[in-house]
Amino acid sequence: MKNKRKTVIIIVVLIIPVILILSSYINFRIQKIDNKYSPDFKDGLKAAIKNKQSFYMKDLTPFEWDKMYIIPPYTSRKSMQETVGIKWTTTQTYAGYLFEKTWFGEYPLDDDRFYKLVFVKGNKVILDITLDRAAIDIDLGIKETLMPNEALFTIDKSDRHRCILRM
Repeated sequence: MKNKRKTVIIIVVLIIPVILILSSYINFRIQKIDNKYSPDFKDGLKAAIKNKQSFYMKDLTPFEWDKMYIIPPYTSRKSMQETVGIKWTTTQTYAGYLFEKTWFGEYPLDDDRFYKLVFVKGNKVILDITLDRAAIDIDLGIKETLMPNEALFTIDKSDRHRCILRM
């Protein structure tokens, strides 16, 4: 009887952590986005800023989207996910995902220089891009959620060190 009890305790002690780790890994795989459009989007944005006075954001994206969120500096990961209504991660490794879950990973926009653009189609994040305000600033007075036909930006090049996107 004692051996049977020990066996059950050992199985429970081993099975519970395995189930928790497996569940966490499955969540990582569900939430992971590949950000495959990041290089094309950045190139298109740089070209638009260099060559145009205004542009629709939808013309720069090589993908379709329903909403674009402008996430200001110092926004926590939890607040971002609440604003967008979706949990996602851009990290490509499970270890990175676990790091994001700690206090150290809670503030990816930990400096006034950084903001994010998050593009959503349906219930899926298509692109999460962090931009440096020192190069391409955005007027943070713009509402934080934009539809494709609303996202018309003008380019203010009055500051010779950076350009500012305004609506």
